[in-house]
Amino acid sequence: MLSWLILKPLAVVALLIGAVTLPTPLPIGAPLIAVSLAVLVATSSTARAWLRAARHRYGPVDDFLSRVETRLGRRYGTHLKRTRPFWKRAGRRKSVS
Repeated sequence: MLSWLILKPLAVVALLIGAVTLPTPLPIGAPLIAVSLAVLVATSSTARAWLRAARHRYGPVDDFLSRVETRLGRRYGTHLKRTRPFWKRAGRRKSVS
C-alpha cells in the first residue's frame, strides 16, 4: 500500500526531474535518475522488466547502472543488480551478431 501511494509517484516525479536536469551543469540529474529507477525497480515488476530490456539493448545505460549499483547500498543496489542482462549475470560476454 505504501509503495503504491507514496513511493511510486515520488519515484516517477524524481525520474522526470532528473531527466529535465540531466543536461544542465548542475550534477543532480544522473543521481536522481539512478535513485528513482532503483525505487521503481524495487516496487514494480513492470519497471524491472522494462529496465532489464533497456540494459540489454543499450550498452551505455548498462554501464552507468553497473557503476551505480555498488553506490546505492545493499537495499536498492540489489534490486538494480537483478535487472542485469542475463548474459552479464551468467558471467559470459555478449555475443556480437
